[in-house]
Amino acid sequence: MSLPELKHPGYTIEDWKTWDGRWELIHGVPYDMTPAPSVEHQRVCSRLHAGIFNSLEEAKGHGGGTCEVLFAPLDLFLPGEQSVYQPDLVIVCDPGKITDKGIEGVPDLVVEILSPSTALRDLNHKRRTYEAAGVPEYLIVNPAERAGLLLRLVNGRYEDAANVEWGAVVALLGGKLSITLG
Repeated sequence: MSLPELKHPGYTIEDWKTWDGRWELIHGVPYDMTPAPSVEHQRVCSRLHAGIFNSLEEAKGHGGGTCEVLFAPLDLFLPGEQSVYQPDLVIVCDPGKITDKGIEGVPDLVVEILSPSTALRDLNHKRRTYEAAGVPEYLIVNPAERAGLLLRLVNGRYEDAANVEWGAVVALLGGKLSITLG
């Protein structure tokens, strides 16, 4: 397995392309995405994906939109960054942003499901990055707490839009889509 060797001022996407395995590259720092997430993490991800997918399909059937939900592993390349993210779920409403490489551009929603190995990165680095990139909504799901937090971009800053309990309905995409959390 090819592992990154630390060099300064940090790694680039060109370096990242040479590595074996699944890696996130955040502001020059590599994060190994192995081992795979826990079974509970995958269950939560599957339920969220199914709920979002079904809601989007229903909306399409009524003439609503071209949005698509995609799940990890999937590379997200934000504009102006030398970083590669692997969010748990993304919703993209502009088909032009979906390429063979992954998502190139700002998605409409990012979902991160917290796990012990990624919680700090999801709550800090990724939150700041998604906010700066202009991701309109960021849903942070905490299976251990059985709760979620929806952040919505307002005047370039994330504001708490909804604290959601397990089993409650949360409105996404500015209220255009509703799903049950958990």
